Amino acid sequence: MIRELTVENILPAGAAVRRALESRFGSRGGVARIYRLLAEEGVRLRPPPNPSSVEALQRELQAMRNRADRAEHREEAHQTRWAEEIDRLRLKVAALEPVAQQARIARDTNELLRHQLQAAELRAAQLEAQLMASQQSEEIEVAVANPPAALSKYRP
Repeated sequence: MIRELTVENILPAGAAVRRALESRFGSRGGVARIYRLLAEEGVRLRPPPNPSSVEALQRELQAMRNRADRAEHREEAHQTRWAEEIDRLRLKVAALEPVAQQARIARDTNELLRHQLQAAELRAAQLEAQLMASQQSEEIEVAVANPPAALSKYRP
């Protein structure tokens, strides 16, 4: 289909190939495949340059320099982006460090207060037990000192 649409070694546009496929077969075909086939056909139509010619070597050298320049530019952009990201994260950590310190202090204070509460509850339970024991012993002493009237008539 691509060769049919090629005019004087000028390849058709990908959209034109897809329209022709749709009109002929009812399906446009995959975009990636169409453009891959167009690229392959373009390579087939261009005759390979004479590898020993000075012009071919100069074009190849220029293409290599262009690729190296683009790669260097991409690397610089990559390094800049990650340097900015690292700086942003460092600032964020520095801003959150006091909050983390406060959280540690609050946790330690909370733990200390919890232990103090447990000790106070234990002391309160001990004091309550002592109070109960004291009240019981007072009741017994009062009962012995003042026997009920019903028991006194049986006493000699």
